[in-house]
Amino acid sequence: MRYFEEPVKFIRPVFSVQDMVKFIEKGEKYLIDEKDSEFDEIDYLQGIILSPDYQRNYKSTLKEESSIIESLLIGIPIPEVFLIRTQNRLQMRHVMDGQHRLNAIYRFVKNKFSLKGLELRPEYNGIRFLDLNIEDKIKILGSHLSTLEFYSFPNPEEEIELFKRYNTNTRKLETQEIDLVTYFSESNKYITNFINGLIENRNDESSQNSLLYSIYNITPSRTSKQKNHQEIAVLLNIIELGLLDIRNASEISKDFLMRKASLYKNNEEEQLEWLISEFNKFNEFILKVSSEIEYPFSTKLLREDETRVIKFSIGLAIIYATLWHYYDIDLQSPTLLEDIISFFKLTPIGSADYNGSTTNLNMIEHYLFSKNQLKLNEFKSFSLKNP
Repeated sequence: MRYFEEPVKFIRPVFSVQDMVKFIEKGEKYLIDEKDSEFDEIDYLQGIILSPDYQRNYKSTLKEESSIIESLLIGIPIPEVFLIRTQNRLQMRHVMDGQHRLNAIYRFVKNKFSLKGLELRPEYNGIRFLDLNIEDKIKILGSHLSTLEFYSFPNPEEEIELFKRYNTNTRKLETQEIDLVTYFSESNKYITNFINGLIENRNDESSQNSLLYSIYNITPSRTSKQKNHQEIAVLLNIIELGLLDIRNASEISKDFLMRKASLYKNNEEEQLEWLISEFNKFNEFILKVSSEIEYPFSTKLLREDETRVIKFSIGLAIIYATLWHYYDIDLQSPTLLEDIISFFKLTPIGSADYNGSTTNLNMIEHYLFSKNQLKLNEFKSFSLKNP
C-alpha cells in the first residue's frame, strides 16, 4: 500500500502559554473524566493530551526544564511544537514532538518545581511560578508558542512515518514508544493506567498491586522504554484472540494497539470492559501461582537449577496467556502448579531441543496442536473451552 497519496493537511496556529496550559488542563481532565456520567464533551474541546503517563516517563532534568522557562523570561523563541488531532469531533490533540517543552512549561506554571541551574538569569534559581512578581508571570503566560497541527491521518502508518522523520536527528526511539504515541485508544490508555497504578501502590503490602508490581517486573528502566507497556499489550492480545499468525512480541503488541486505535478512531466498541474483566481474572490466576512460586513469569518455573533468575520472561508470559485463552481453569485445584508445568512442557519454551524464538506464536501453535496433540492431553485443574 502506498501512503501519502493526498497532501498532508495541517495548520500553523500560535498560542499563548496561558492558552496552551488551559488546553493541557482539558486534556488531563479528559483522561480522568471521560467515563463519568456527567461527561460534557464541550468542556474538552481542543484539549491537548501530553501522554497518559507523562509524569512517570518524563526524561528531562530540572536543569533542562528550567532552561526552557529561562528562555521565556528572556524572550528566546521556543522551538515549534507538533500536534496531531486524534478525534475530529472534539479536535483533541496529542503531541508528536515537543512533549518535554510543554511538560516543562505546564509543570512550572502549576508550581511543580523550582528553577535550577540557570546561567543567564541566576537570580531566578530556587524560584517557583507563584514566587514570581506579576510582571514576570505576565511575561511567561503572555509568551507565544508556534505549533504545527496536523489533521487526523486516514492511515496510522502515515502518522508513524511522519513521527519517525521528525525524530530522525534526536534520541533513537524504542519501537514501543512510537507505537504508544501513534496508536491512541482507550485500550492503550488502560495499559498505561494499569502500570501507573502498580507503581503508585508498589509499597502498599495490603494491596495485590504490590505483588503484581513485582511479578510484572515494573522497573524505572523498563517502564521508561515502554517494555512493560509492550508486554501487557502482548498478553491482552493473546487473552482476547489466542494464538495469532505473528512471530515476535513487538509485532503482537503492535497488532493489538493498531486494532484498538482503528476502533477508537471509527468510534467503534473496543470491548475494553470485557477485556479488563478477563485481565483481572487472569491476574488472579497469576497471583494464585505466585503463592507457589515467587516469580510466575520466570523460567525458574521450568528449570529450578538456574542460578540467574530472570524475573519476567515474555515467552513464559505468552504461554500463561495462551493457557488462559483456551482453558477453563480451577484455581482451587491442588494440582494446578503441576498441571501448568506439564502444559508448559508441551510448548517450545519447555522443549529441551528447541532453539528458536519463544515468542513465535506460529511455533507455539505448532507444538501445542500438531506436534504434541494438545486435545489428547488431559489436566486435572483445567479443561479446554472448545474441545
